[in-house]
Amino acid sequence: MRSGLLAFMAAALLVAGWPAAGQGLGWMRGHTAGFFTDADWQLLEETLTVALNEAADGEPREWRNERSRAQGKVTPLVSDTRADVTCRRVRIESAARGTSSSHRYLFCRRGEGRWGLGQPRD
Repeated sequence: MRSGLLAFMAAALLVAGWPAAGQGLGWMRGHTAGFFTDADWQLLEETLTVALNEAADGEPREWRNERSRAQGKVTPLVSDTRADVTCRRVRIESAARGTSSSHRYLFCRRGEGRWGLGQPRD
């Protein structure tokens, strides 16, 4: 399984300094994300940060905005640490206004730094 993750990491976008928290989630793909309110984005961002920092592989973290009725789930799928770089592949599922989407992303961080989308540059 590690060789599969390494191959995935090698093919991942190299987006240095693109933190998961604090910079918004404008990179997220899918039609569903276009229906999110600011509060939905905030809930997703908070849930993503908790999932990356605390959830075990396969352990989903869910969010729901009662006002907009949007909801979603963040599930870490595979984690790997090499030297001082930790990477986690996650599935982000979301639903809003009768649409739904599910996409996989790779997040990595160096040491205890901030999570970023893709593999960090040296």
